[in-house]
Amino acid sequence: MTTAEGTINLLYAPYLDAYGYALPSIGSLSALFAIFRLASRIPSGAAYRPARARRQLALWLIVFTVATSGFAFAGGLLPLVLVLTVVHGYAFGALGTINLAATIDLTGGKRAGVTMGWYTASLSTGYAVGAFLGGALADRFGIGAALAVLGFPPALASLAVLRLPPIAAPEHEVARGAGLRGLLAAHRRVDSRVWLATVVVLYINVISDAIDSFFALFGLAVGLPLAASGALKGLKSSAATFIRFISAGVFRYIDHRTVNFWGVILMGVSTLLIPVLPTFGVLVVLFAINGVCRGLLRVTSSAAVAEVRSEGHDVGIASGVYNAGLDIGAILGPAVGGVVANGVGLGAMFQIVAVVSLALYFAVALSTPRARATLSIGRSRAVSE
Repeated sequence: MTTAEGTINLLYAPYLDAYGYALPSIGSLSALFAIFRLASRIPSGAAYRPARARRQLALWLIVFTVATSGFAFAGGLLPLVLVLTVVHGYAFGALGTINLAATIDLTGGKRAGVTMGWYTASLSTGYAVGAFLGGALADRFGIGAALAVLGFPPALASLAVLRLPPIAAPEHEVARGAGLRGLLAAHRRVDSRVWLATVVVLYINVISDAIDSFFALFGLAVGLPLAASGALKGLKSSAATFIRFISAGVFRYIDHRTVNFWGVILMGVSTLLIPVLPTFGVLVVLFAINGVCRGLLRVTSSAAVAEVRSEGHDVGIASGVYNAGLDIGAILGPAVGGVVANGVGLGAMFQIVAVVSLALYFAVALSTPRARATLSIGRSRAVSE
């Protein structure tokens, strides 16, 4: 899924440019991916049921393939491009929401640290593989061919999904009610730990996307070549991916609440220090810390969502809320970063975004007794167990 997504993230703008689309049009169309991904989260989470999860995943995987490979046959026609973009964004959001909930139900929410470490590592690995293969295939055979080829594997994956064992229903039936009122009531009952996990991923995406969007410009302003900025971004992504694969080992020795607390702090501090001493050697350390914190926080936050399953909470609703936090952060990071940077400069923007994001996280973390309990930093049973 994310291999196909990584491909289209790389090739969408060049695809539109090849058909003569202006830069404002490319930007507006690209924004539709995030908008409809976000729009899919709540309905997909509400529609999720363990008994029909395999059929839901298979359906959306096929739709996702059509809305990815379909660009190869659209000829750049605006109506077709618009429809494919909207459907692609919605399908990707639905898949992410249902897939997380199904993974939690398949494992019963047990060994959440190990499961979510591998799960989130697979997501980031797919993005990297998609970018690499997409670029290579596009250079060799053309953009259309790359989209057609790398958009097709999700449809093949639907066959594997249908061969999964039946997913057992949650231990407790969760009454969702009917209509909009029932849907709102179900979301009001979402556990405070899920809301805090949502704020965590909102936090990490606001910071990470603000850095990714504007650091290259900041680097040029302080004398760093684009190659150095690219290397730092690659280092951050690699660190985030690598730590997810070995996170189970981390959680054997350090309680996940401790990791969560210090991960939030260190990610904010490493961002705040970027403009303080912007030499390449120092930035290597800061970007490595930033990436490690991002990777660990993705694991701890998704593990928190997994753990509420054993208490009878609705994982479909929880997955929709959690994934919406990812989307909102990805939208706000570049948007807020651009507005703030325009007013105070790029260096100060990194510091303001870091401080305000930290303040938001702790405001939510201190809002309820159960959320405050997650700030405990003593050693206890590890989440991977």
